[in-house]
Parts: sequence; structure tokens; C-alpha cells
Amino acid sequence: MVKLKPNSLRDDRATQIVSWGHWFALFNIFLVIILGSRYLFIADWPQTLLGRVYAIISCIGHFSFLTFIVYLIVLFPLSFFLHSSRWQRIIAVIIATVAITILLIDIQVFAHFRMHLNFSIWQILTSADQSNVLSSQWQRLFIFVPFILLIESIFAIWSWRKLRSLTKRSQYCRPFIALFIFCFISSHLIHIWADANFYRPITMQRSSLPISYPLTARHFLERYGFIEQGNYESRVRQEGNPFAIAIEYPLEKVRYESTQAPYNILMIVVDNWNADSQLSNMPNLAEFANKNIQFINHFSASDKSFLGEFSLFYGLDPNYYNSILASHKSSIFIDTLTKQRYSLGLFSSDSFDHPLYRYALLSNFSMPAETQSQSFAATTDLWLSWYYDLQKVDNSAPWFSVIQYKNNEKAHTVKQQQALDSAIERVIQSLQTTGQMERTVVIVTASNTASPNDDHEFNRQQLRVPLIIAWPNRDAQVITTPTSHVDIMQTLMQEVLQVKTASKQYSQGENLFLPNGRQWLVAGTEQDIAALYPDKTIVIDNSGHYQIYNFADELQKNETLGLSTFLQIVTDNRRFMVSH
Repeated sequence: MVKLKPNSLRDDRATQIVSWGHWFALFNIFLVIILGSRYLFIADWPQTLLGRVYAIISCIGHFSFLTFIVYLIVLFPLSFFLHSSRWQRIIAVIIATVAITILLIDIQVFAHFRMHLNFSIWQILTSADQSNVLSSQWQRLFIFVPFILLIESIFAIWSWRKLRSLTKRSQYCRPFIALFIFCFISSHLIHIWADANFYRPITMQRSSLPISYPLTARHFLERYGFIEQGNYESRVRQEGNPFAIAIEYPLEKVRYESTQAPYNILMIVVDNWNADSQLSNMPNLAEFANKNIQFINHFSASDKSFLGEFSLFYGLDPNYYNSILASHKSSIFIDTLTKQRYSLGLFSSDSFDHPLYRYALLSNFSMPAETQSQSFAATTDLWLSWYYDLQKVDNSAPWFSVIQYKNNEKAHTVKQQQALDSAIERVIQSLQTTGQMERTVVIVTASNTASPNDDHEFNRQQLRVPLIIAWPNRDAQVITTPTSHVDIMQTLMQEVLQVKTASKQYSQGENLFLPNGRQWLVAGTEQDIAALYPDKTIVIDNSGHYQIYNFADELQKNETLGLSTFLQIVTDNRRFMVSH
């Protein structure tokens, strides 16, 4: 008769606990994959076969890896220190229940916000917000916690009792383990290829799964000549961020009523221009402003000129920029003008050199291959030539024109201001002398200001730009209501182009001339969205982290954001993002 030493008993028990842990981990891998597949139905389903295959294998590989890592880091070491199988099972069940509960919460967060759970979002969800519009949904979610605990407990007890029988059938698990490993490795390799080749049906899924960091190897591929060095950065500039989420713009077909004598539209857009401090050196424009409609609380959507122009023509905040550029979507405003047979005249001091125009806004038009900078006077001469040629044609069709004056310097000199004033005056005078002023809407504004960078990108003085509108049959007035660049496109769509589709289907703006009950103005960058309230500014990044500034643009470190406010801002921003 052989007596087992205490150490041998402990080693045998540890072996059993480790073996049981493998089965418990495998069970939870299957459970987490099933629950995690919900992300595939929330996010935009890829349109290509390869994109769909990647979505499936990345889900399998990612969640199997996460589950195994939790087991490896937490439960596996305990097997050698905690020799009580009962306590091992209790701890394992608690950890699994908590982890799956967090996963369910993250699924709900992703469904509502297209963001994943982090500390900032958790603070918002648990804030003492009396208008917590999601509270009932969270309460229903936690009803599932006892069921998860019950399922985990039943499997933990059953698998321990059947451990010997399960161990004999371990060979049946090997194909599944091989599948998990294959999915994990292949998903990262496919993503490396997709990232290097700008294959958006795959790269746009980068943020679909929680705690997901797909591999990229651009520098390695460039170093060894697999891809051309510098090509990636060039393509990002031309085609937008490959990780940009797909959007649906507009949300429905735009409907409009034809008018017998629609107005012409002229938009004069200046970059790096702050008329508040410069109109004293621009007497012609100052006189024009006094005779027409001035919006003295008007804001661009960004302190960057191309993002300000993006919001001006698309009616969307700049957070959509990369998605629009990547999909080469034209502006619904330009499309509606074309359908209503407007003659188009587009003029720019830099020949519309920015990718926004060449690869999105004006992608349906032929553009000059070479670009060159021109003076204000030269740009105006080109417009006048086009305009007078148009007057010679016996054609009653309306026209739409953009004159884009690009400043090369942030700090304006008096000479530059006078040159700009003279250029705009020549344009206005030509309309007056030809009798077209009475049937032309003239908009003079800036894409961004000439103010230097401040503490943050959404400083109100940096975003505040001039807006002057000459509108036939409207009296001169000064409007103090806060307005935004996204409002201009919508106003023209409703008031000039007679669009009857609900504005929420194609724009984030409001009609400049109608009272509205909105609480904030929208602004942003490619990564951040900002809500400009009368007394504060709230900035939220794509991960849900936020900062709050008071009216004086001072950071309020101790102020927290309520769920209802967060929900309103993010929901409005995510309105055009594709989801199931």
C-alpha cells in the first residue's frame, strides 16, 4: 500500500483545478463569442465578402483571446495557490459574471454612442442625472446578471463533477482551439494588409470591438519595399482616414419644389479673416454690411479653414470629414443645385487645391491638374470674365458661384485688407450695374479667423467669424442670435432651392431666419465634437472622454457631464453614421 504525501495530494488537486479551469475558460469563450457577435449587428455590415469574412473571424479571434487572457492572468495562477476547488469555482464564477456584465454594458454603450466603455463614459452613466433617459434600459440590463450567475454556477458545478469524463474527450476540443488561434492570427494579418492597401471595408471596423488594437506594419512594409514610402500619408490626405466610420448622407432622398424664378446664389468665402477688427480698413464692405443683414454672433465649425468650409457646404460638423472624404461623397447642396439646372462658377485663389474639393465636394467636376496661387484681384478677374460671359447668353437659368479668397498670412496687413475690400467691391458692383442684385443672394463669410491659436481649438474668439447676407426683399438688420456655418447650407436649401425634405435628414443646421429651440452650436475637428452652449463649451472625443470650458474658455476640471446632455450631443453627432 502506497501512501500519498501531502505535497502529492496538493499537486494532484492543482492539476485537477487547472484542467477544470481550461474547460471553464472554453465554455466562456463560446459564451462571450455568442454575446460579442452582437457588435457585428450594431456596426455597419461590410459590403464586400472579404470585409464580412474579416468581421466574423476577428470577432471569434478577438473574444477567444480576451477570454483566455483573463483566465491566464487571474485564474491560472490561483490554481497553484488556492487548493480549494470550491473557492476556485466561486471566484471563477464571480469573475466570469462580472466580465460578461461589463461586456453587456459595453454592448449597450456601443449601440447608443458608437463608443466603448471607459472611465469617462462610466462616470457619465453613473452620474446623478435626474433626467437619465437610459436608466430603465440599464435596469433591464442588470436583470440578466442573476441569470448569468446561475448559468456560470451550473456549468462550474457540472464540469467539476464530470471532469474525469470531460478529460477523456479533450481531443474533441483541439479543432476549436486551432480555430481560435487561426482566427486571431489571420485577423491581424489581414488587417495589416488592409491597412497598407487602404481597404476600407476592413479598416473601418477598427473600433467595432472593445479593447481591440488590430496590428499595422506600415513602417516595416515601407522599410523592406513592400509599399512605397510616404504613399500612405499621401493617400490619407487624399482619401481621408482609412479607419473612418461609414456614413449615410443624406438619410433619405431630397425632395424639392421647382420655382419659376429662383434666386442666384453667390458665396464669397475668405480664410483667416476676422472682420471685427478689420472693417475699419474695409470701408466698402462696411457700407455693404450696414445696408444688409449682419449676423454678429456667427461661428465657424472649426479653427481650420478646410474644416470650416466643409461644414459650410455639407451642413455637417467636421467630425464627419474623414468619412465624407473616404467615400468621395459630394455635397447634397451641390447635387441639388445641379439637379435644378443651376449654372455653376467656382473660383479660388489656390484653384481648390485641398483634397476636400478634388476628392469629395467637387469630385463630379473636372479640375485643373496644376494648381497655382493667385491674388485677390486675379481671382476676381476670372470671376468677372465668367459672369459677363454668362450675361451675354440669352438664358434665364439661375447661377451659383463661389469665390474663395485664400490668405497666405495669418496676420493681415492694412494693404491686404484694402485689396480684399476692393476685390469684394468689384464683385458687388458688377451685380448692381447688371441689375442682378435684386435676384441674387450674396453671402460673405469666412472659413476661419485670423486669431492666433489659444488654449484649445474651440475658443469662441477663434471660431467667431463674420457673416453678411444680402437677400432680395429682406430689410437690413443686425441679428444677434448665435448661428453656425452648418446653418447656411440648410437656409439656402429651404429658402432658395425649396427643399421639402426634413432638414434633419441632410444637415445638422437650422434656418438662419426662423426661431429655433436648439441649446448649442455644433463645432468640431476630425476627432472631436464640440457643443457651444451660452455659458460653456463641451468637447467630446471619439472615445467619449470630455472636457468642459466655461464662457471665458477656462477648463473646468471638477465639472462633470450628465448622461442626458452627453446623449443629446453624441446622438446628434452620430445621426449620419451607418448602423443596423
